[in-house]
Amino acid sequence: METLEVLLVHATHHRSPYWVVDRRSGPNEEPAELHSWMQEDYFPRVRAVLGQPPQVAFLVTPAELARLQEHRATAPQDWHTPAVHFGWFTQLPAAAAWLQVQRMPRPPNSSFC
Repeated sequence: METLEVLLVHATHHRSPYWVVDRRSGPNEEPAELHSWMQEDYFPRVRAVLGQPPQVAFLVTPAELARLQEHRATAPQDWHTPAVHFGWFTQLPAAAAWLQVQRMPRPPNSSFC
């Protein structure tokens, strides 16, 4: 939680909603409380502070990506809520390319949340 709060401070200072978070060396599973806090408190607050949903590209191990794909029907780059848009990747170039696409202007009546 502390690391995410520091990330928000830096994102606010730089006015950047485009993040790469490298989780390849961290734990594969976080406590359920952390997920609840991120969903109910953190990412809605981030959206409010930045004025738009953050676009977060997570770098994960191939094993973690496979585990995530087993639990979701959508592609790992299509996970979004009104508060945040996630992409999951195993390589930095793919994550950076995805973030670049997220920076492109969208039509006003786009279905993007």
